Amino acid sequence: MKSKLLCIIAFLLVSIVPCIGHNKIYDNQIDIEFFIPVEKSKLYTRVIGNTEKPIIISLHGGPGAFSVDHEFYKDVFEKDYLVVYFDQRGGGKSEECTDKTMLTTDQFVEDLDMVVDYIQDKYPNKKINLLGTSWGGTYGFLYLLKHQDKINSFISSSGFIDSPQRNFALINHERKLANELLKITTDSVKKVRYEQILTKLDEIEKSGFKDFFEYMNVIRYEFPKDLGFDVYWAKPELKEKKAELLSDPDFYVRVKYTPEQLEKAIERMEYINEVFMNMESYNNLNIVNEIEAIKKPILVIQGEYDYAIGVEQGRTIYNALKNVSKKNKELVYIKNASHNTPFEAPEIYYNTMKSFFKKHN
Repeated sequence: MKSKLLCIIAFLLVSIVPCIGHNKIYDNQIDIEFFIPVEKSKLYTRVIGNTEKPIIISLHGGPGAFSVDHEFYKDVFEKDYLVVYFDQRGGGKSEECTDKTMLTTDQFVEDLDMVVDYIQDKYPNKKINLLGTSWGGTYGFLYLLKHQDKINSFISSSGFIDSPQRNFALINHERKLANELLKITTDSVKKVRYEQILTKLDEIEKSGFKDFFEYMNVIRYEFPKDLGFDVYWAKPELKEKKAELLSDPDFYVRVKYTPEQLEKAIERMEYINEVFMNMESYNNLNIVNEIEAIKKPILVIQGEYDYAIGVEQGRTIYNALKNVSKKNKELVYIKNASHNTPFEAPEIYYNTMKSFFKKHN
């Protein structure tokens, strides 16, 4: 299970080692760590960048993951912005949380509001921007629905606002592949397998996505192996780059984690992810109509083959942002990329985000 969950941490990795309070300052550049108090918990936070510049708060994926996004944003944003990385409730180096009543989207939004206020007080008179990846993209939209007045602009990278759409889209994609393979294969064993997949897909589709954790693992990790595609990668051969990164000792130094701490963080992630994936309100989350209320500048970016959120999710989000003017909203589909855009198309991915933030800051 841990290896499966590792697949969804592609660019949501960014955390730390036990050196709280350690500061580094080079011409307005800082690298500090502290905890932000929230209801019944404390959230580990690392702030890196230029204290004279606008703020970017990074929202990692999950739910339940942890922030190692410094590894990906250090050369992209940290010279021109003050970047805030924090581990969401229960994840990474934040205080452990096993109370399921505190592991909800509403609670996470309240937590983020306390993070925003804390950072605004600590670094006053600065614009605050949000950058969310995967679940972090969804998280950002949920926050904007309640507190958009506190935010200058937002980038949703591989986020979703219609969870049933992403689930149905993947089921339909796998059903199409299974039917196509069933027509052309002459292998009796494979025929049986494709028929089994089709039967199971029907069962999952009719489940209502109530207890979805096990089903999620089946359709995202098990079935794709038989059907010849990868939910998270358009270029599976690039998985080696990620593996190399996770085996590089310097990586752990940069993100201030030991391999043992990373292992513990993954265990926590598994628990929190299962809580959310077995929550009907999360699996059926749909805020398509609600985000019409958002008026802030928005960039929506995703890979054209991102089956983790559904290939139409980006267009759904863009079209739903009816009160964001065309000059203030952008939709970018990255060709030949899936959910792991920092690995599959880093140049266009980072340049697109840099241009957007520059325009609105």
